[in-house]
Amino acid sequence: MQASVRKRLRALLLPMALPVLCLMLSAIWLGYSWASQVAQHAADNSVPLSQLLLAVLPAVLMLVLVAVFASLMLRRAFSPWVSLAQGMQERAPRDLSPMVVSNHAPADVQAMAQAINRLLEQVRAESDAQQRFIADAAHQLRTPLAALQSQVEAWALMAQAAPDKSIQLQADQVERLRQASRRTSQLAHQLLALSRVGSGLRQETAQQRVDLKNLCETLLESFWDSAMAKGLDLGLEVENAHVTGHAWLLRELLANILDNAIKYTPAGGRVTLRCGQRGTRLHLQAYVEVEDDGPGVPDSEYARLTRRFYRVPGVQGEGSGLGLSIAAEIADAHGAKLHFGQASHAGGMRVFVGFMK
Repeated sequence: MQASVRKRLRALLLPMALPVLCLMLSAIWLGYSWASQVAQHAADNSVPLSQLLLAVLPAVLMLVLVAVFASLMLRRAFSPWVSLAQGMQERAPRDLSPMVVSNHAPADVQAMAQAINRLLEQVRAESDAQQRFIADAAHQLRTPLAALQSQVEAWALMAQAAPDKSIQLQADQVERLRQASRRTSQLAHQLLALSRVGSGLRQETAQQRVDLKNLCETLLESFWDSAMAKGLDLGLEVENAHVTGHAWLLRELLANILDNAIKYTPAGGRVTLRCGQRGTRLHLQAYVEVEDDGPGVPDSEYARLTRRFYRVPGVQGEGSGLGLSIAAEIADAHGAKLHFGQASHAGGMRVFVGFMK
């Protein structure tokens, strides 16, 4: 890399060396001629001033010619760079099309244009991904919000039509409203998490050493009530393991996988959270794993599970199709990989996250 930079600097400065050298020599010659004439004039007072100026006139003309020549050479050397800068300044803010430079442009200018085009391509891809995310988020939020709005408006109309301007709601109606509001709130939370991960949060703060065992133990406590409500056997099998990363992001990763397993495991089932290290003594790999005895997923669907808003056809559940997508984004930010497989017992599914050293 340094050799390439030095080569480009030589290619840029070499055309400037000759005019600058000539300009320096002309300046030296002019100074010497002027000093000689002044000395001669001081020794012989009979030499008129006009003859003195005439004697140094060739040196002055040579200096002017060399200065003009140097200016033309420098302008020619920097002309491709000026054109490239003007092209960028004249662009519209949303114009992410590639920069076009002449094939006859210097190699260093073409290399700079290629670097700019790569940056523009990355910005365009990020912008397209953001637009798709906004469109998907709006589509996913429209349905639950419309259901909530229609239900609340129906109750409002009933209350206005009632003599005492009030209505009585059944317990099941309140429960349905609560479930709908919970699903909407969870969807908004997942969309926010996905947006933060996708916008490059991996580069925002320094990573720290994270204790996976402690993370799993504290996470299990937060899911205990939801598991007990379904009569699930929520188990924990942990060993000492540490990774480098963002603790809150890793918690979000495990929470989405564990929440997914609890949602799709039928009442009375079993969900197990594990963490530890695997491999040889020289190549130990930290991992976390969630295993359930739910309906499972066909092998042919594994590649689609991390797509945003994707749900396996025929599988009953209240998920939004974002949990595993968020987990995959966070895993990728930490240099980890998600692997899907069948549970060790009949049916069920196993989600394995392996961290690479």
